[in-house]
Amino acid sequence: MRLIIALCLCLTLLPAAAPAAPEEDIVVVTKQDIMALLAQIPDIAPVREDMRALGFRGENLELAVAQNRAFYTDPVIAGHIAEQVMMAYANPGQPGQAQGLIWPLIDRGLGHLPTRKLRYYYEVESTMIHALPVAQCGRIIRNDLSAEAHSDAMSRMAARLNAPALKEYYAIQLRAARLGANRRAVRLSRAQFDRVRAGLDAQMDVLVAGTPRPESIIEAMRDLRRADDRRACVIGRLMYDAVMRLEGQVQRDALIFMSAP
Repeated sequence: MRLIIALCLCLTLLPAAAPAAPEEDIVVVTKQDIMALLAQIPDIAPVREDMRALGFRGENLELAVAQNRAFYTDPVIAGHIAEQVMMAYANPGQPGQAQGLIWPLIDRGLGHLPTRKLRYYYEVESTMIHALPVAQCGRIIRNDLSAEAHSDAMSRMAARLNAPALKEYYAIQLRAARLGANRRAVRLSRAQFDRVRAGLDAQMDVLVAGTPRPESIIEAMRDLRRADDRRACVIGRLMYDAVMRLEGQVQRDALIFMSAP
């Protein structure tokens, strides 16, 4: 969805980006001005072409295009992005968010969703992780892909979902982004974290024991950053499976932990 490009477009279009002018000629750019520019991005950027290149067709293509437009036109989300753009422009020396502007909102908002929605979101994510080519899967689990490459890889898997599943997945993303624009991320207490770790350890013991070479997987788990793509991918997929085997509050807490920014 090329959010970095979108941000660059906004900064390029800002009147304040022009060379310094006499004080009386300074143009004040408002939040509403930036929101109006954001609303134009879906018409400026080649969104449909980008989505086609990622494999979206038919109803899924229309859903992907509509999702992109919703992110830039929703007043809550667009308002938050506008504020971030203004802050970045006013403080150019401050570090930016390399992950883009939308995904941090989604990550912050996921933990505020009802458990049923949160679980469904990660069921879809699990389906996509299991469908990824092993090389990409391994790099994602090791966090070796750039934000754009990660997004593109997952988008290619999303393009293969059936339309009802994709529609619900996108609706949850949008709801999470709205929540994340106004709320802090949910944080687990130490006791909650310990219960999640104990639950996952128990489930992973069972799942790893069922693999063809459990000792090889256990060795890779000791230093995931050094694991090869195949074993990193196996570990990541098993972790998703382990979370889905948990129940009740422990599962919810595990899902919240997975979504932590």
